[in-house]
Amino acid sequence: MSKAQNGCGWNADGTAYTVDTHATQGVATAMQVRRLTPVECERLQGFPDGYTDIRPRNKDTPDGPRYKALGNSMAVPVMRWIGERIAKVDQA
Repeated sequence: MSKAQNGCGWNADGTAYTVDTHATQGVATAMQVRRLTPVECERLQGFPDGYTDIRPRNKDTPDGPRYKALGNSMAVPVMRWIGERIAKVDQA
């Protein structure tokens, strides 16, 4: 299977490419693609809405640092699942 992206973000069989730091993820709406908002990214990672909005100097946090923080984090549900699996092995 080729790893080269075809500009769509998915292969002909419907599987999506691996998310990397060079790709911008988006959502197709009608005939346009829009960027995911920081809140949508927080929800996908399992964080509560506004989790990365630290409000420096009582101003809204710019989107760039929020995207960076989310990109450097790990999905909460996945980490919970891994922790539960480790706990089961320790109990056995």
